[in-house]
Amino acid sequence: MSYQQSSSVITRKARVWPELPADTVTLPTPPALPDLPQSSIYTTIFLSLAGLAVYGYVFANLNIGEVNFLIVPFITISGSMAAGSLIVFLVQLVRALRHRRYLVQHYHTQLQEVEQRLKLLHWHERQAWMELDPPLARFEYKSSVYKHLDVKPLLQYPYSDQNMSLWARRPGDPDFLRMRIGIEQRPATYTIRDQRGEDSISLPARLKSEGNYAKSLLEAYARVFVPLCVDLRQQSPLAIVGASHRIVLARELMHSIVSQVAYHHSPEDVRIIILAPYSQEVAWQWTSIIPHTLLYDARLDGTPMPDTYQERACAIGTAAVMDQLPVISRELGRRALLLDDGQQQSQWPHLLIVVDAFDGPGDLDQPTPTLPAMAIPPSHPTQYRRTRLSDSPLRRPEMALALSRGHQLGVSVLCLCTSQSQMPQTSQLFIDISEEQPPSALLPASEEKVASKKKHKKTATEEEDQLMVGIQARVHSLRENPQSARHCLQLDSAGLEDLRSLALRLQSLRAMSTRQLKMRTQVDLSTLFDPPLDLNTYDPFVLWNDPLFRTPRPMLRFPIGLKVGDEVQYLDLHRDGPHGLLIGQTGSGKSELLQTIVLSLAFLYKPTEVNFLLIDHRAGLAWRPFAHLPHTTGFLTNVSSPAAIRRFVTMLGTEANRREALLKEGKTLPSLVIIIDEFTEMIRSETSVLDDLLNIMQMGHKLEMYVLLAAQRPEEMIISRVREYVQYRLCLRCSSPEDSREVLRRADAAALPASIPGRGYLLHGDNQLDLFQAARVTLPFIQDQMASAQAQLNSLLSLPFKGK
Repeated sequence: MSYQQSSSVITRKARVWPELPADTVTLPTPPALPDLPQSSIYTTIFLSLAGLAVYGYVFANLNIGEVNFLIVPFITISGSMAAGSLIVFLVQLVRALRHRRYLVQHYHTQLQEVEQRLKLLHWHERQAWMELDPPLARFEYKSSVYKHLDVKPLLQYPYSDQNMSLWARRPGDPDFLRMRIGIEQRPATYTIRDQRGEDSISLPARLKSEGNYAKSLLEAYARVFVPLCVDLRQQSPLAIVGASHRIVLARELMHSIVSQVAYHHSPEDVRIIILAPYSQEVAWQWTSIIPHTLLYDARLDGTPMPDTYQERACAIGTAAVMDQLPVISRELGRRALLLDDGQQQSQWPHLLIVVDAFDGPGDLDQPTPTLPAMAIPPSHPTQYRRTRLSDSPLRRPEMALALSRGHQLGVSVLCLCTSQSQMPQTSQLFIDISEEQPPSALLPASEEKVASKKKHKKTATEEEDQLMVGIQARVHSLRENPQSARHCLQLDSAGLEDLRSLALRLQSLRAMSTRQLKMRTQVDLSTLFDPPLDLNTYDPFVLWNDPLFRTPRPMLRFPIGLKVGDEVQYLDLHRDGPHGLLIGQTGSGKSELLQTIVLSLAFLYKPTEVNFLLIDHRAGLAWRPFAHLPHTTGFLTNVSSPAAIRRFVTMLGTEANRREALLKEGKTLPSLVIIIDEFTEMIRSETSVLDDLLNIMQMGHKLEMYVLLAAQRPEEMIISRVREYVQYRLCLRCSSPEDSREVLRRADAAALPASIPGRGYLLHGDNQLDLFQAARVTLPFIQDQMASAQAQLNSLLSLPFKGK
């Protein structure tokens, strides 16, 4: 798994979000069925038939001839009334029954139309959620959870620049570090409005089946099976708790979460750190080749490095964990300091620290035996403790900031515990997969039947499958006023073969950098040249003969740092000078910037083109490595007494007169760069030398003399006189806005971060203000390399190119 592959660059794509339905579906109101014929019709028919019977009896039993002709009309009338009433009754009854049947059928048709619409909305929502968070590899496609869905596992996507979902999530997205752990059932995004009200409880018998149909629609489509996701950024630390007999299932869930993080997030946005015991080396070996475990180094942010220099933050075993913990501590401390300085968290990649359980035999080192009471303890006991890991990394002090201020520092912690007592005290969320099912005596009859089916592993249809999904895990929130636990019905897992396949496909990918507009926090001077200087094979003649900085005479243009977007910041003594002012309080990087200026000039220009005169009011430790440079013609330290200061000014006057005489003779002289550190202290000791110094600066450009005055803070009385004689101004962090205004006419330098030495402003040209990060030099290299090349540099002085 260590072989090299050709890398492929992955660029960010525009995200196409699946549309979630937000419709409102209203269940139809049950119809009001018409009443059947009233009881008055029955009474009329009954009385008519009774009168007809009475008249018939009288007509049949009384032989009164003269009244027979009177009885017949009554019989006829009563019979007609009875027949008419019966006919009216039957007509009304048929009409009422037909209308009732029509209303019931129409209501049933409306319910069917609503069901078709709900089916479509239900499918759209399930499909949308599955597209956002598909499973890694395997899933039960026959399950009702995935029924009718077009689900494509992550391993089946192309791992190329054509993949729209690969590394698509960005820090500003709502689903950044929101990872799937399984399947849950929750209310749908669309709304089902039930307008039946309380009347649905007392429906007529003819509408009972239709009412049950409407009720089943409400129960079946009001909730949706969707991925259950947890937010690693907002809910950190997150603990997965699995008892000893389910620890394998808990570790598979952790693997699934880490694999999704690696697929959905670019290494530019998320870096992963693994802390695992040696017993789990096989389980975590796949993470050692994914690009997300490359060790994050702020000094190398955005710079591709050869594979030989790449370190992995995959610590497996106690020794590797003990080596990784100080790295984590330093990075967290650096972020805390930058955060206190007002820097935004979005400037750093998010760190995900994954801590496996250290509970197995041999996972931890045995504690050091207690020393006898009279034994003398070692002089440095911490040396011995640093090499042993006798407790879980979660309890180490190096992890304190990650557990307490992780959200502020852009750090998330995902840990595996075998019991709740091992969870970090600051845990925000924990996934409990160690809970057992309740006893069957406590289950309702329906759930007991389902549990019985599941226990005996009987086959089930797809409709029964939904009922047989049991709770496999519970997600508990530990914040104040927590909501009820969320139930995970199907828990995700990832097999080792799937994880290896994912890692091998991610191994050769790298992200197209989107952080180029970010200013670096540390810059190496050797990288500012084209090509970058190889310090092991450095040849001074290569740059000394480079025509880029000679057209045709030396330009005195040299790099001093980087601006936003890795643009090189140059200082041009001809265009920006000749004289300058450098202000920076203690710890701002002033001495390092002075060293950068001297060494950058020494790299680019020959000793016959540029000379240095280095003066320090104090001990001059910053200048000592440059004392033996062939460019250095003068190296003065401890110039603090009035007599020493006076001798220095006299020397400058003599040099100015000598140069003036030689120039009149037409001779060419090397440019003399005079750097005076702590000049305000020197002038305060001998105020009369300021006038002489300003006189020399006034004619310095004609004499090829360039003066740079450096101090910790601007003295108002001194700076007010010097300001007219300096053309460019370098200002690092100042102690107050007033000091910044003295130099830049604005208070920006007072707001520079204290945690980033070398960050400053250059005011030059036509009031052009540039923010830059000063380059740093490695003093041991300068001293050793220049000493070894001293013979070559001395031989250069004897070459006949003087004046050319």
